[in-house]
Amino acid sequence: MTEVYIFDFDGVIINSSADITDSINAALKHFTYWTLPDNEIIQFIDDNLKETLIKCLLRSTKNHYNTENTEKTQLIYEHFLKEYSARALNRTNLYAGIKELLKVLKAKNKKTVLLSLKTPELTAKILEHFEIKDRFDIIGYSKDFKAALNLINTKFSSSYSEENGIVLSDSPADIQKAKNEGYKTVAIRGGMGNRKLLVNSGADLCFSVASEIEKFINILSDPEQTSDLKNFAMKNEVPIMQDEGSDFICSYIKENNVKNILEIGSAIGYSSMKFAKLASDIHVTTIEIDEERYRTAVKNFEENNLTDRITIFHGDALTYPIEGKFDLIFIDAAKAQYIKFFERFKENLSEQGVIFSDNLSFHGMVEDLSLTHNYSTIKLVKKIRKYIDFLKNNTEFKTEFFKFGDGISISRRIKEN
Repeated sequence: MTEVYIFDFDGVIINSSADITDSINAALKHFTYWTLPDNEIIQFIDDNLKETLIKCLLRSTKNHYNTENTEKTQLIYEHFLKEYSARALNRTNLYAGIKELLKVLKAKNKKTVLLSLKTPELTAKILEHFEIKDRFDIIGYSKDFKAALNLINTKFSSSYSEENGIVLSDSPADIQKAKNEGYKTVAIRGGMGNRKLLVNSGADLCFSVASEIEKFINILSDPEQTSDLKNFAMKNEVPIMQDEGSDFICSYIKENNVKNILEIGSAIGYSSMKFAKLASDIHVTTIEIDEERYRTAVKNFEENNLTDRITIFHGDALTYPIEGKFDLIFIDAAKAQYIKFFERFKENLSEQGVIFSDNLSFHGMVEDLSLTHNYSTIKLVKKIRKYIDFLKNNTEFKTEFFKFGDGISISRRIKEN
C-alpha cells in the first residue's frame, strides 16, 4: 500500500533548466569563456551542478579547461550560484498538473516528501512563489530516500517502510537507487534526465509528467483492488479517465436513465466497461483508431463477458460510418479534433441527449499555458482553448463546465420555443 510519495524537485516538480542555462552562460561570459546553446547545457544538467558547470567549461574551451585548477573552478562555481540565486524565478515553472496532484494527495491523506539539492533558502523561495510549500509534509536536502522516510515516521509517529513509499524522479541514477532500496519508482521522462536511460531504468511506472500518477493513486493505495485493466493502463501509459471524472459521468448515466452511449476513443476499453456495467440494459458503442489498443479492448470485453453490451469499431471516428441515436456521446479522443468530432456526431444525439467532453483542463495547462514550454503541447492546448470557445459561443448547444477529473463539459441542445 503506497502512503508516502517522495518527489525529486528539479525535473519533477519544477522545470528550472532555462534559469540554470542562463546562469551558467552568465558565469561563462563573466570569466570570458564562450557561451553555449541551451540544449547543449541541458544535456549536462544533473544533480551535481558543479559537475554540470565543469562539463560546460570543457565544452566551451574544447576540452582545454584545466579541471585541476580547483580554486578557479570554485570561483566560477560561486559566481554561477550568485547568478542562479538572482535568476531562479525568471523562467522556472511548475510542471503541468503539479498543484492539482499535491492537492489530491493531501485530500487522500497521503504523506508527501520533497527532496531538493538547492539551498533551503532558495527552495523555500521557489515553493512560496508557486504557493505549494504547505503541500509537502517534509522537505529534505539530499537524495537519501531512507532518511526521508524516517523523517515522515518521526513526524507522524508512523512505521512506514520502503514498501509504502514511491519515488518520482527524472534521474536514472535515482530510479536505480530507489529500486535497490525497495521503493516503487516512477520515471518522469519529461524532466531534465536522459530519456533513453530513464525508459531503460526498470522503473515500475514511466510518465511524461508526474501529475499523470493522479489516475492511479487509488490503485497504488489498495493493490488488492487493482483490476488487470488498470494495471495494464498504468504500466503501458494508456490514457484512461481519472476516477473523479468517470464517476461523475457514471452518476449522470444512472440519474438520467441513459441507455445508449457512443464513446469516441476506446483506448483499452476502461470507460466503456465501466459504463456498461452500470446496468444490464445499457449499450455502449465505441470506436478506436489505434489497432493495438483496439485489439486489447476487444480482449477485455470478451474476458468480462460484455461483448453483447459493447460494440467496438476499429477506425477513424471522423470517417467511420456510425449510425443510430445516442443518449450520451462521450468525446475522449484526439484533442485537436474535438470540434470536428462534435460537429460530426451532434446529429447522432437523441432528443434529450448530451455530449460529454473530457480533458478540457489538460493538467491545468489550459488555464495556465506557462506550465509547459513544449511547442507541440502549446499548440494542442491552444486547440483545446479554441474548442472551449467553440462550446461557449455555440448557438445550437448550451454547455456547462465542471472541474471534475481533468476538466469535463456537458453540452445540451437548446430547445426552440
